[in-house]
Amino acid sequence: MTDLTQILQLTSQQYKDEESTKLGAIDVYYLEAIYQLKQPTIGKISRMLGQSTPNTNYHIKKLINLGLIEKRIDPSDHRVTHLTTTEKYANSIKTNEEFWETLQQRLEDEVEPRDYAIFKRVLGQTVEIVHEEL
Repeated sequence: MTDLTQILQLTSQQYKDEESTKLGAIDVYYLEAIYQLKQPTIGKISRMLGQSTPNTNYHIKKLINLGLIEKRIDPSDHRVTHLTTTEKYANSIKTNEEFWETLQQRLEDEVEPRDYAIFKRVLGQTVEIVHEEL
């Protein structure tokens, strides 16, 4: 898993756009966590990344100013604020879409159908387990 994570991070470096060069490593962690957790609160992000609330607020403000995330008030409890990624962020992650499409096509072409089906199932379960741990 470590090897896979590292090679995917190296691959993502190839597709950095001008906007993403303004982001530090911790900004990227915040952005990816907000995207993956689907509308977390600021407190949840702070705890998950082991950061203080003031530090989290600094990075959140930076990401808002770059137009990559936005705050949304919870409709049922107006005291709670959720974070969500914007369309601008969604467009930025599409920049490496060609890489992912090529990778998926190669897996489908080069891996036996039975093995590919097992891979997809195990990968799906892995994602679910990681989400549960968060």
